[in-house]
Amino acid sequence: MGCVLETMVGRLWFGEQQGGSVAQQEQVKELVKLGFDYYSSGKDKEAIDYFKQALKVCERSDIYNNLGMVYLRKGDFAKAVNTYKKALSLDRGYIPAYYNLGITLYYARNYEDAIKIFSDVLKIDGLNASLLAHANNDNGCAQNRKGDVELAEKSFQAALALDDKFIRPYVNLGNIYCNKGKFDDAKVQYDKAIELDEKCAAAYNGLGVIAFQDGDFESAGKLFDKALVFDNRCEAAYINKMLVKRMLEATLRQAQGERGQAQEDMQEKLEKAAEPKE
Repeated sequence: MGCVLETMVGRLWFGEQQGGSVAQQEQVKELVKLGFDYYSSGKDKEAIDYFKQALKVCERSDIYNNLGMVYLRKGDFAKAVNTYKKALSLDRGYIPAYYNLGITLYYARNYEDAIKIFSDVLKIDGLNASLLAHANNDNGCAQNRKGDVELAEKSFQAALALDDKFIRPYVNLGNIYCNKGKFDDAKVQYDKAIELDEKCAAAYNGLGVIAFQDGDFESAGKLFDKALVFDNRCEAAYINKMLVKRMLEATLRQAQGERGQAQEDMQEKLEKAAEPKE
């Protein structure tokens, strides 16, 4: 296809537990709050320091889970995996850490193990519809990356059956249809996502890909620009924008070459017409 589609995989899951003496709980609460404050402001080093300090006061699964989230954002997948496993060694039933382990494995491109985790989550009784919808969506993302496109399509549809206001599966379904060349079906899904969130960058990127495939490079470029306005971290839109630029430059060079050749042909005809006839 040439252009790149933006997959909308799930969010990380927070959790909070209680443990230790009253004094420890108060101390941990303050340290964890500071860790979250630094995490939210993008200061990963400080966030790690405070979460580690909290763990020295009281080892708890939720604190390891928080620490794993920081390592994941830093791209240190090995540390994130080990930290989530540490959380689970303290509490095997701690779902946020198990789920986040699945997300980490997805980003580490270990799709088979990620699928196993999301599938396990879907078998847990008593989970709310929102978490089940996310698990189906994220399972679909991993299945799609693994090449099980038909299973992925069913997972995205299952997510929407649980929550028809959930934007991500609409985009991911649109991507599947786009890759299959079913551009009308893809557009329906992207439009639904935008109807729910008019700033959905991944959906505008998908519409841009459709315009690109139709040869409407100008409209495609505008849609990729719009995606980047709403999310300047939308890597797919940035890559596609550069591709559109190259295509327009190539089209311009070709047009200039054809125009130059036409002028040369006309000049040759004029010169022949001007030659004296015997």
